[in-house]
Amino acid sequence: MSGPLFHLPSNAIIGRERMADGATIRTLLLPHDRPVSNLLLLTGRADFHEKWADAIRHLHDAGFAIASFDWRGQGGSTRLSDKGAGHIDSFDTWLSDLDHLSRWALDALPGPRWLALGHSMGGHLLTRWASDPGRGGSAFRAELDGLVLAAPFYGLGGPLAMRSAAMRLAPIQVLRGKAAEFAWGQSPYGPIQQAPARQLLLTGSRAHFEDEGRWVSSHPELATGGVSWGWIKAFADSQRRLDSQPLERLDLPVLMMLAARERLVDNKAAIRVATRMANCRTHIVPAAAHELLREAEPQLQEALGQIRRFALEVAK
Repeated sequence: MSGPLFHLPSNAIIGRERMADGATIRTLLLPHDRPVSNLLLLTGRADFHEKWADAIRHLHDAGFAIASFDWRGQGGSTRLSDKGAGHIDSFDTWLSDLDHLSRWALDALPGPRWLALGHSMGGHLLTRWASDPGRGGSAFRAELDGLVLAAPFYGLGGPLAMRSAAMRLAPIQVLRGKAAEFAWGQSPYGPIQQAPARQLLLTGSRAHFEDEGRWVSSHPELATGGVSWGWIKAFADSQRRLDSQPLERLDLPVLMMLAARERLVDNKAAIRVATRMANCRTHIVPAAAHELLREAEPQLQEALGQIRRFALEVAK
């Protein structure tokens, strides 16, 4: 396999932030001379900066100064499993990291205009963080003009029987000491992640899909495989927490973009969340799969256009 097709902009600044427990998080800053808005970009499960290189370039070209990071347990950040699994003890750990990293972003990029964009798992975490009354007084929360939720993950796609069985079994496996082990049907990064069937779940862009594999081939340390039993239990616990949060009192405008060809996450669950928010506009991107900002044309440009128009609207 030849080298990657897409690279981060040359003026992107890669750094590291240390969390209170000693874990280190790999960060990215991309300033802009005349930004429409600053943007805190929260990517999805198993993502890393380089996988998002072309999307980051497009967002920058659309007028956004960008702050982003690799979530703990994936990409270039501190790993939580020696088996290559996507693993976490609790989504609350990621929310605590977001408390720190939102302050870092606010200090790192000048200017009063801020949006936060969460894709997939990042959208789930952003929703929990922004709607948590206990975080309403944070400095970054006070600066936010709005939220963009791109194909947010509030429920697993796929057959209901399999989803239900995995959710029931995960707490048992965690109690048996198997929290960090791969769940049913999950495996280290490899042929499954590079198979054409996975592209159908993610994007209509073969170039974007294959570029993830090119980056992993040249930098194997960036790879994250399937999820652990602990990750599944942590998601189920987090979704219950989200269901109990006062989404109706969220005082920010929200743009929720859903993929018309979504099969990886549950769009019906996303619409249920959207209906609970007082100021949420839902937009379905026709013919798009899950990774809206790594899609083919014209779906990518439609998603970018929606984000830029939303940024201009909420800045008025």
